[in-house]
Amino acid sequence: MQEALKNRFVLECSLKTLSPLHVGAEKAMGFGVDNPIIKIKKGDREIPVIPGSSIKGVLRAHFYRLANSGVMEKLGYKVFKGDIENFEREFSGSSEEGKKEKFKELGTLEKFFGISGLASPLRITDAEPENNNYSLGTRTHVKIDPKKDRAERNRLFSVEFVVGTFKFKIVFDELASDYDDVNRFFHEVFYPSLKNGLELHFGGMKSRGYGLCGLKIEKALRFSAQGLALGKAEQMG
Repeated sequence: MQEALKNRFVLECSLKTLSPLHVGAEKAMGFGVDNPIIKIKKGDREIPVIPGSSIKGVLRAHFYRLANSGVMEKLGYKVFKGDIENFEREFSGSSEEGKKEKFKELGTLEKFFGISGLASPLRITDAEPENNNYSLGTRTHVKIDPKKDRAERNRLFSVEFVVGTFKFKIVFDELASDYDDVNRFFHEVFYPSLKNGLELHFGGMKSRGYGLCGLKIEKALRFSAQGLALGKAEQMG
């Protein structure tokens, strides 16, 4: 994106598990639980993480549900009505001039969260446990036969989960000109929603009671373009 930067907002957020959280990783062959969670190496230990892409995906789905219910249009935002997959293919293969023309067809959420060929002004870091204060556990479940709606014999599997509070950052670049609706959405909808707090489901195994979390902004900083160059920010209320 070549748009001029007006302001950068850095939102320091917390994500607290309200039920066991399972963000699945590929299983190591030959040992361990059947469904482990994602972990990264930090120092001499492994810690659980929630990928920023997963957080962004959950937030995207939440606000698209609001759009599908008509809320976005009632608030004066443009909603894209076409086939987004076909549009993305055409957009990615277009010339720069073609992209400028097609850009005008996009709704506010497509510009805010980004599509293939168009970077998002929103970035989200991976979430890591606050002060390493978390606990891991496993639960054993039985596979359900969907045709018979009953448990299958000898089909047990184990699921790893984590409970605790995670910290992460959301960075939003307020851009000039063609992003006026996106900037308004950030200030009028996105920021207030996260400031007040949201309860959303993350990860997998939702139908088995996993993944309910509380997400909230704990601290927000605004950097003007000049302030960003000088490393100076002002705290938002």
